[in-house]
Amino acid sequence: METKEALRGILKKRRADVSQEDRKIVENIIADNFLEAVKLPSETVVALYWPLGDELSTIALAHRLHQSGHTVVLPAIETEGGLLTFREWTPDVPLVKGRHGIMEPPATQETLVPELVVAPLLGVDDAGHRLGYGGGYYDRTIAGLRQDSGFLGYLGLCYSFQNVAELPIEEHDQPLDAVMSEKGVHSFNRSAA
Repeated sequence: METKEALRGILKKRRADVSQEDRKIVENIIADNFLEAVKLPSETVVALYWPLGDELSTIALAHRLHQSGHTVVLPAIETEGGLLTFREWTPDVPLVKGRHGIMEPPATQETLVPELVVAPLLGVDDAGHRLGYGGGYYDRTIAGLRQDSGFLGYLGLCYSFQNVAELPIEEHDQPLDAVMSEKGVHSFNRSAA
């Protein structure tokens, strides 16, 4: 089995090779799939991510969720090596560049606890283990959120080619409840997500 670092390099290259045209098509398919497959209670607080580099974009999904009456929040890194906090996103509030160059709502926006977290990923295996960038922010944050009875789930977004048979895992790794690609949603039967 490849190391996490080796897999990150391989999967980043594959993702970078996707054309802008194909990327836009997949992003719209995933937004459609999400809205059709994920049945959210009204006014759910949904954590998305603002795309960095060649990550799948959630921008169209953010607008559609906002228009449907849900509250969209985006992660912010307030302390290196800490937990993610989630600030409310609305289309009219300009984002600011945070740690690691990630765009996030300004600190003046309300901080909320998400009921559903949608995360970017480099790879996912057949058991729902997620390969991220190695900072552990999502793992630490999800571990805490899963203690809340109102937490609906942890969903990853990816291209179908980002699926690998098996990933090396560590004790702190938090598996996804479901993953969504252009081929649809696959649940790992861990929660209602």
